[in-house]
Amino acid sequence: MHAARGGPGRCGRLSSATALVVVLAAWLLFSALFDAPTASAQSFIDDLLSGFEVMIGQSVYADVVAEYGPPIRLPEGRQRWVERIFGDVVGQARRKNITYQLTILDSPVVNAFAAPGGYIFLTRGILAYIGDDADALANVLGHEIAHVEQKHGMNTIGRRLGLSLVLQLLFGDARQRNEAIYSAAVLVTELVSLGWSREQEHESDDVGQRLAFAAGYDPMGMVRFFELLQNLEGEEVPFLEFLRTHPLTSDRIARARARAEELRRGAALPDDTRAVASAPL
Repeated sequence: MHAARGGPGRCGRLSSATALVVVLAAWLLFSALFDAPTASAQSFIDDLLSGFEVMIGQSVYADVVAEYGPPIRLPEGRQRWVERIFGDVVGQARRKNITYQLTILDSPVVNAFAAPGGYIFLTRGILAYIGDDADALANVLGHEIAHVEQKHGMNTIGRRLGLSLVLQLLFGDARQRNEAIYSAAVLVTELVSLGWSREQEHESDDVGQRLAFAAGYDPMGMVRFFELLQNLEGEEVPFLEFLRTHPLTSDRIARARARAEELRRGAALPDDTRAVASAPL
């Protein structure tokens, strides 16, 4: 007696195949979130995750605006100046499946932020202290862009929330996906408010200086900015939040200075300066 077409035998094979696809997809995404994708799967993983990353970033964007104030436009000349420097630095980024967006917040707080999906924030307060130092601004922007380039938010989500989040995003219904995105956004908003790990900050300093340098700006701009904040630290400057979310140490400033000197000498210049952010994503 033969099994009918589409009977248990065929369904069993389909179920096994589906299970295999689920396991494989989950493994690929889990590997990506834990910094260990295979080279051949990287492009596929990036495309698959970028949509979720942008949705998480949109949720974080709303939280940041709610906490720090509405987006504003600066006086036209100043706005164009900031946007030109931002465009120069973003032009060196490697993640072409991400559209970087700059938002200036109407807040006296001295800080800058990055959220997954390419959302970069500067406060009115930090721009006031940067003044007309284009190199300092380029390095600050490079640092924040580097958090997105290196996927610090997404990697932290993967480590903290694990495989269950990946499965919800990929295979859950609309409610489950929304819950997963909300959980991830809450975590990233917390990171934006409290600061990244020391390792992530050092990596963003490194990649950020290289991005700014490749865009034609002096990497010593980061050192000048750090020294400015260090000098302000003892003056009880109101709203000086940057030092809480981006702690300064003598080692961090020394690293930035040494890297700037190395870049200036040309010792760290690659053949293609557009690929300077060469640390693994």
